[in-house]
Amino acid sequence: MTSTTMDAATAELLTGSLRNLFAGSAGRAVGPALETLGWSEVVAEDPAGATTLLFTEHGRALASSHALDAVLLAELDQVLPAGNGTRAVLYPHPGDGDQPSTVDGPVRGLLLAGLESVDEVVVPVRESGSVALLTADPGSLPTEPVAGFDAGSGWLTVTGWQPSGTTVPAAKAWERAVAAGRRALAAEIAGVCQAALGLAVAHTSARVQYGRPIASFQAVRHRLAEGHVAINDSASMLDAAWAAAGSADGGAWAAALAKLRAGRAQAEVMRHCVQVLGAMGLTSESAMHRYVTRASALDALLGGHRALSEATGRTLLAGAPADPVVEV
Repeated sequence: MTSTTMDAATAELLTGSLRNLFAGSAGRAVGPALETLGWSEVVAEDPAGATTLLFTEHGRALASSHALDAVLLAELDQVLPAGNGTRAVLYPHPGDGDQPSTVDGPVRGLLLAGLESVDEVVVPVRESGSVALLTADPGSLPTEPVAGFDAGSGWLTVTGWQPSGTTVPAAKAWERAVAAGRRALAAEIAGVCQAALGLAVAHTSARVQYGRPIASFQAVRHRLAEGHVAINDSASMLDAAWAAAGSADGGAWAAALAKLRAGRAQAEVMRHCVQVLGAMGLTSESAMHRYVTRASALDALLGGHRALSEATGRTLLAGAPADPVVEV
């Protein structure tokens, strides 16, 4: 579990409220609904506990919303001019890893929900070897629904947009924003994995072969246990990432490791879940494919686990200090 000052009863109450929220709105109107719950006060009291709860349930529900935007904007708004309404963030395209497009364009990226209620989009770009920010009119962005692996997620791709306007230097703010985003994504991936594992447990408990549930067979139980261990291992790294969040760079190193571990966990959990479901795990008849695709898509956002493993290896080989030190 992530370090938190929240007592068990409060956590249980908030978890129930969040599940009701996502069940009723699919998460798209999460901002106003959270305001009704007084969520800003919960976050101010316990940032680690509140953020982990929110994104774990966001993942469980397979929700699409601007919730992650709010996490990044908490850091980016400190260097941006005052806005005149609701802002969203354009994320680097997964094909570019965690690197924004160059300022001379064209820009490509991802939006995590529709822009109907958005007044301004914050676009990170690379300029003179560093990261800067500029803002865009939502109507100027050429968007298309994400197709392929996680089609139906509500995410949008932006391609071919030509930047214009004044940029704002934001290297440090972007580093802190990415760290915050990676902590939130690690929790969200864990929520997706928990839901998938729950589905696998339910299936193997109901499926009977040779006169008994297949969940009673040792090979199946081992797969489910390994998935559970992977999720808990990821949660431990997220705990360490939150402990480092107060540093000047926002705990960038630890956040990258938490995201890396979460990405590895989802790969292991989904492999085991699909395997124990047998043929059902390979068809659209089961909901498992939705968790598989969403977990993989979240892993790719702000740096997938393979890319982060390579970057971590290069950093360690270069002699950089590693705190926390973990097996990667």
